[in-house]
Parts: sequence; structure tokens; C-alpha cells
Amino acid sequence: MFQRALFAATVLAFAGLGVAVAAEAITVELKDFKLKSASEDFKDGVALNEGDAKIGFYTEGTAVAAVKIAEDGEYDIVIEASCDEAEKVKAKMTVKVGDEVVKENFELKVVEAKEYTFTAKLKKGETKLSIAFTNDAYEENKFDRNLYVHKVKIEKSKK
Repeated sequence: MFQRALFAATVLAFAGLGVAVAAEAITVELKDFKLKSASEDFKDGVALNEGDAKIGFYTEGTAVAAVKIAEDGEYDIVIEASCDEAEKVKAKMTVKVGDEVVKENFELKVVEAKEYTFTAKLKKGETKLSIAFTNDAYEENKFDRNLYVHKVKIEKSKK
């Protein structure tokens, strides 16, 4: 079953459809996320840094990817993230699936890369996974709070 899901995800990725299939566990490729800066003045404020294998949120914005869920159930959304802290506050993110907020304004616990797990009930079919950076702070030559997403995977909850 897992090999079929992996094969299907590979075929879809190579077909350029940007759709990931979740049966057991899947990795949502960073390149499959559509990135959008909230700032009109800083359109590249959310960017894929392929050399460092991460999405950098240098201003508030969103990363959205299509995911295909194989069956109804409870899933863990695992996001490996890091940040640049500013004014003693770490980066915050909001995680959504479709229109449902899974976690709002979650503050990272450390600046180093760490996996954070969010549990959600997901329905079979295609939906959108959204990660938003919600608390940008910047003052030239003083501080610059940023969020970095290194990996994203969705797997059946072990609970």
C-alpha cells in the first residue's frame, strides 16, 4: 500500500501536478508550495531557498500546497521549522487545512530547526495545506524576525 502511494506521489510530482498523496505518510515537497508575500513592497518576501532546502518567510506571507488524502482520519502534520528571533519573541505560524485552522499563531519553541506536530481530522480527497508567518518584525540594523520551513510531512496520527 505504502509503495503504491509513494509511486503515485512520485508520478504526480513528475507530472508537475504538485499534488501529494497521503495514505501512510507523505512528504510535501517544498517546491510544490505556492508562495505569496503579504507585502506589495516585498514580493519576494516568501521564497524557496533551494540551496539551503527551506522556505524563507522574510515578511508575513503564506505557503500553500495541494495534498491528496487517501482516507478520512486523524493525521499529524509535522513541520520542521526554525526562525530568527526578534525582541525576545520567536516566529509564529498559522497552519490550515482547507478553510479549517489547525493551529493559530503558534510560536516556535527554539530558533534551531525542530519538528512541530499538529493533529487534524482530514477528509478523503484533495485539499490545501497552508502555512502562514504571522508576526514579522524588522528594524534596520537592529532586528529581523523570520520563519524558515525545512520539511513538511503528513502521516496518520499515532494517537
